[in-house]
Amino acid sequence: MVKQENKFIAVEANIGAGKSTLLPKLVDALNQFDIVTPFKWEQIQEPLDDPEFLRLLDVFYANPNSTEARLDFQMYITERRSRLVKDLPRNVNYVIERSLFSDIIFSQANMLSMECPTGEYLKYFYNIKSRLEEYPFVEACVYLKTNPYISYDRMVSRGRESEMSMPVSYMRDIHLYHEACLPQICREYGSRLLTYEWDTFGDEFAIAQSILENLKECRLPY
Repeated sequence: MVKQENKFIAVEANIGAGKSTLLPKLVDALNQFDIVTPFKWEQIQEPLDDPEFLRLLDVFYANPNSTEARLDFQMYITERRSRLVKDLPRNVNYVIERSLFSDIIFSQANMLSMECPTGEYLKYFYNIKSRLEEYPFVEACVYLKTNPYISYDRMVSRGRESEMSMPVSYMRDIHLYHEACLPQICREYGSRLLTYEWDTFGDEFAIAQSILENLKECRLPY
């Protein structure tokens, strides 16, 4: 990962946990309280109206056991996430909705469900690791820990047609992989992991204060 003067904070969580709801509130709180860094804070949300993303998502959900459909979808997401942070101004701090850490988690969860992962899928996993070498350093990772059944209910209630066929078992698997993999990923890449119980949501001001305290302490060891 590439160390830079401005700060990147990643918000990671299961599908439907409430990442996009938190982002603007957290950015406002950081801008209100930040006396640690010289830069303002902005959010980077994943676009919801990307036609190619929606097309690949529909194909994937219609063919959940297709390795090809899964790989095409995940490769597109990884490429898009890499583009979102490329050539950004260096005088702005960013809070991003999911980083490439998510791609590692989802790729591992999906690989386990395959009867025999292909060589192309294994190459995709190493492609994520390669892209992380040029990815901005994630100073802290905010993990919104949410019961997968609550995440599922929230996902269904927002009514996105492309998500309606997703089984709760998949949400449970993604939750378990966040729990197992995210601490290890953060240790490997030197990012501070900040975990918050999010079943009933939480306080963006408390998260902002915790982020700023950790920035001031220059990432205390685990």
